[in-house]
Amino acid sequence: MNLSKSSMFLNYFKDYFLKKKLKNYVSNVADVTSDNKVQTVGILVDETAFFQTLALKEALVNADFLEKNIAILAFKADVKNNQVSNYPVFSWEHINWSFQIQEASVLDFIQNPFDVLVSYYDTNNSFLQWITYQSKASFKVGFFSVDKRLNHILINTVTQNYKQFVQEFVRILHLFNKI
Repeated sequence: MNLSKSSMFLNYFKDYFLKKKLKNYVSNVADVTSDNKVQTVGILVDETAFFQTLALKEALVNADFLEKNIAILAFKADVKNNQVSNYPVFSWEHINWSFQIQEASVLDFIQNPFDVLVSYYDTNNSFLQWITYQSKASFKVGFFSVDKRLNHILINTVTQNYKQFVQEFVRILHLFNKI
């Protein structure tokens, strides 16, 4: 068995056990109690399925969010050592078997009290869901196709329709008087 196949096999088991842990921990997120306007946005994105992260960020900037107030954290199934990115990228290798995250940039992202966290993934990836669950963001927005207990608001589209997502996201923030 080569290294990549054994790594995929181990990641499958990590995913399986993390899903079981999430099932036991996750309850519905608390209601939104803050009337604060949205200034800071964290984007947690699955780049194994979505390849337009910078275009998503640009769409948010075009919707009047300040670029300097948008932080991105991206998940990839396989991160190359020599890979260059404009934002932190992590993979399964950054979580141990006790489900403790081993990457400082991921821990920093989780601890950041964003005004809103955009969980930009539309498949059930337990590692991304674990990060969403642990995030200190005061308001969480995600996709309808993902565990509904993790986010305050769910948008019914797919990741490839990022422009539609941003339009709906802004509309919802207006409804909640957040912008």
